[in-house]
Amino acid sequence: MQTKIKVREQKILLVDDLDYNRQLLRNNLTMLFSREKLKYKAFSYFQAHNASSALQTFSQQLPEMVFLDIELPDGSGLELLKRFKEQKPDCFVVMVSGVSTLENVKTSIDSGAASFIVKPFTGDKILAVLKQFDRYYDKLPKQAVEPLLQKP
Repeated sequence: MQTKIKVREQKILLVDDLDYNRQLLRNNLTMLFSREKLKYKAFSYFQAHNASSALQTFSQQLPEMVFLDIELPDGSGLELLKRFKEQKPDCFVVMVSGVSTLENVKTSIDSGAASFIVKPFTGDKILAVLKQFDRYYDKLPKQAVEPLLQKP
């Protein structure tokens, strides 16, 4: 008898102070997951509008992917990035900002961000990040990916 392996929904945390940006990002992600040939298609979304709610949600959910704005009303996304990577080093963090200075991009990547998207973002930019995410998770050690696979 063959055992079926069920893939658990992965978790995505969307952090931006503007509800419009979070909704636009979620809509783009949902559309891309349904339309494109990506390895991971099942996701649960969580949202945060500031640094304190992002920290709390991240600690509770431990998402596999985070889209993180740099400028938040009560803190820096760059500082959050460091804290997220301390809690979950294999988390795939994408910085999203309208301030795409060389310093912001370099600091983000040096601090562990997997990618950087400039606002206003497009579906093509998000798709490129999702393909990067697929490749990233394929390279993770097996014990890091096993919690995503469950036998019914």
